Parts: sequence; structure tokens; C-alpha cells
Amino acid sequence: MKLSVFKNVHLVEPGDFEPSDHWYPRVLNSNIHPLVSYFLNLSHEQMIERYIRIQPNIDRKTIQSILTYQPKYFRWAGSDLMHVSDSTGNRHLTLIETNSCPSGQKSMPLIDQNIEQGGYKRLIEQTFQPMVHAHKAEGALAVIYDKNPMENIGYAAAIADCFRENVYLAQFNNKDSEPSIVIINDQFHVKISENETIPLRAAFRYVTQEPWNRIPPNNKTLLLNPIQACLAGGRNKEKAFYAYEEFNQKHSQSGLKIKYPRTYPNVSFSEIESYYEKLNGNLVIKLPDSNAGQGVYTITTKKELEHTLPILAKDPERKYLLQELIFSNRQDDTKNLHHYHIGTLPDLKNRIFAFDVRMMVHATSAGLRPLAGYSRISRYPLNQPLPDNLSSWDLYGTNLSVKSDQGWEYDDARLMIFDIRNFGRLGLGVDELIQGFLQTCMAVFAIDSQAKKIYDSKEDAIL
Repeated sequence: MKLSVFKNVHLVEPGDFEPSDHWYPRVLNSNIHPLVSYFLNLSHEQMIERYIRIQPNIDRKTIQSILTYQPKYFRWAGSDLMHVSDSTGNRHLTLIETNSCPSGQKSMPLIDQNIEQGGYKRLIEQTFQPMVHAHKAEGALAVIYDKNPMENIGYAAAIADCFRENVYLAQFNNKDSEPSIVIINDQFHVKISENETIPLRAAFRYVTQEPWNRIPPNNKTLLLNPIQACLAGGRNKEKAFYAYEEFNQKHSQSGLKIKYPRTYPNVSFSEIESYYEKLNGNLVIKLPDSNAGQGVYTITTKKELEHTLPILAKDPERKYLLQELIFSNRQDDTKNLHHYHIGTLPDLKNRIFAFDVRMMVHATSAGLRPLAGYSRISRYPLNQPLPDNLSSWDLYGTNLSVKSDQGWEYDDARLMIFDIRNFGRLGLGVDELIQGFLQTCMAVFAIDSQAKKIYDSKEDAIL
């Protein structure tokens, strides 16, 4: 049981891990799909050999260097990808965004039924623990978070078991009147009373809502991930786009490419209507630093544009990231550059839904490895006329997070678990999983490289 320490701070002790508290009930009782299990156990060499067999123009040494890469800042990541086809029938997974505090453990079946802590344990033992041991600092351990308590309590319990010491679980919200975490001499301290704090030598961080407002780059407390990963693209879609562009330019001769929809950064409010015409009335408007589906608007009609513009006009000085919308179906008048959702396999009602793939990876001693995955389907099927009372977000939006007055809620009915029952509906195979993993690794490499370029030249960039 978690022991209350002070307001939003609890103490988690070794032995506190309760599997039923850290997975959705239907995930806890599910069995991983054999293809997913097979993929997760592939070696780097096997993945490379298979990928080059399919894409013979890929340079082996380059892809091997990316898979064995040791990130400095971005050591735990999750990408969202969509399964698409172009007008010629070429299929691939296209990258939508990359996250520096990804969810996924509560949605991932166990790989080994004998290891009840699953991916929580793997991430802590293979990524977090080696970092902490190498850091050689004094102080306590903590998990600091602003949402997703189901997973973060699980991470705290896994850390307590791994290190065999008590761990502080501190909720660290934006604009807290009395924050649970304070900074003293450039080091995080956790409050245990009105007048007493304890320094932290390291913390597992799941702070997603504008984390730069309370986490500085010059922080002596070791973090997974540090704020540099967010600022360089892990929480900023525009910076991520620049990192992807630079990666593709540098690796054009190797055959490697991060695939993503046509993207237009730094778009002013006054320019949005012109892009609506330029993209034939199909676009996605994104706030660059938004997440969890917030601040994202899909536009497919003039009516939707007219509804969205007054919302954006409340802050007319903001800049936006615009992307070409992935279509629901092939259209005779589209060009080869356009992509289409392949969608799920038809269900018993012959409905096909848009879906995304979350691919979570982490840095290990062997390099980047897949850690967890799941999918989410849209609310309304692609192959049926959209009712007038629904918007294009119901057709294309897949995020499960719903922000209410009571906090964050999750529409987990649309969750597609990578288990025996659900995974087959996605129409994915091992090749697609390998491709999604490689796309994620390239994105991590690109963002981490950009972070090093930005922060390693600054004296205050302390891990």
C-alpha cells in the first residue's frame, strides 16, 4: 500500500507492486499474440537481415549504427504510426509523432507470464537502473508525474523492487500552488512536510503538460527522460519535424528515411485558410507543443474550418504545424503523393476503422530495443458516410485521452491490445512491426542528435 507522506507525495515500498493495479483488466487476462512475441524477441541482426531483404537499397552499416545507438537524452520513447497506402498500392507505416513520456505498459500483455511486472521491470532494470548506477549521486529516488497514475504507480513499485529501497511518488502538476517538487541548488527535492525536503539523486519522469515550465535543463537530478529530449522534439512537433528533415537529408544516400505526412511548420493564424485551399480542403492543424490529442484539429470541410478558426483566433499570435490529412479512401482525382488509411480488417458488420500503432522503445546496453505496443481505433468507421452530427475527428482521431473537469479519463473501449483476440484485426505482420520499430529508432536518433547539437554546446546543459 502507498503511504501518504505529504499532500501529493506518497511512499512506495518494495513489494508494493500489484499487477491488477497497473494494467487494464482485459489486458491483465489476455495472452500476447505469437507474432508480437516473436517480433519482440528478434535480435538486431535478424531485423536488419529481414529489412534489407525487403529493402535491398538500405545500407547495412548505417541501419546497424542506428539500432545500436546509445542516446544521451532520449532514452525512452514512443512513436505513433499509421498504416497507409498510396495511390499505387505501396503500403507503409507513416510516423505521426514521437513522445518523450509515452504510455503503453497498462495496455501491453505480458511477454513472459512468469515475470508479473512485465515491461515495467524491463524498462527499470535495463534502462533506468544502469543510468542511476553510473550517475553516482546521493539522495532518494522518485517518480514524478502529472497524469497516468496507473502506470506511474507501477513504475514506482518496480523501482522500489529493483533498487530495494523506498521510492517517492510525487504528483507534479503545472501551476501547483504548493508543488510537491522544489528546486534547491539546481537539484530536485521532494517535500515530505511543510518545512522539510529530501534531495533526489534520480527520478523517473512522466510530466507531459508543458514540462519546461517547471523542469529546467540545468538539473542535477538525473531524469529519465531529461527535459532536453522534450525541447528537441519529444514534446514539440515542430522541432521534431526539423529533426526528421535533417535526418532524411543526411541519410539520403543510405536508403533510410523517416516517413511522415507532408508538413508545414511555423504557420501563422492568418495563413491557415490559404493552406486549406492548397491541401484541397484536407488538413490537420496542430499546436506544436500539444499532446494527448489536445490542440489537434482535423479539417475536411469549410464548415469545420469556420468552426475551428474562432477557437484559434483567441491566440492569434501563435504559430501552428500543419499536415496533410491522411484520407479515408482512395479518390479518383488524388495525386500519388496522397496517402490513405488501410484501416482495420472488416468486422462482422463490415466496418473498417482508422487506427494507429504505438511503438515504445528504450535504450539498453545492446542499443535500442522494442518495449511495448498497442493500437487505438477511431470512433467511426472509414467505409460509412459520416453523419452530420459527427466531425472528421470521429473518423480520424484515435487518441484515448479525454480531459474532463475531474481530470484525465481514457476511452479504453477503442484500445486494440496486441493479444490473440485483437491483433489479427489490424492486418499487421512481423514485417510491419519491424518497420514501425525502425521508424521509431530513426526518430529517436534524429531527436537525440538534435538535442546534443542544441545543448552540448551550452555550459548549463547538465544531465
